[in-house]
Amino acid sequence: MSTSANVIEYRIEKNGEQVGSYRQHMMCKDRYDELLKYQPLAEHSITPYGYDEEEDYWEGDTSNLEDYLRKHAPLNKVIKEYFK
Repeated sequence: MSTSANVIEYRIEKNGEQVGSYRQHMMCKDRYDELLKYQPLAEHSITPYGYDEEEDYWEGDTSNLEDYLRKHAPLNKVIKEYFK
């Protein structure tokens, strides 16, 4: 059984407005390449959030989407090719 503590939600924003979302289960392979549809990447931001083991809400720091994906490029073949 999966708990919400194993899932990180991401809010995608442009100009302060939410334009999309992404969900990543910690036990599954990432699909960060799905975030490439938010173009231009540099004009979007990504914010992680979710619930911990006690079901308490948490929210992480907001990052520029292009910077975020560049950080994950070494671990994702599609993103790595995109930034070549």
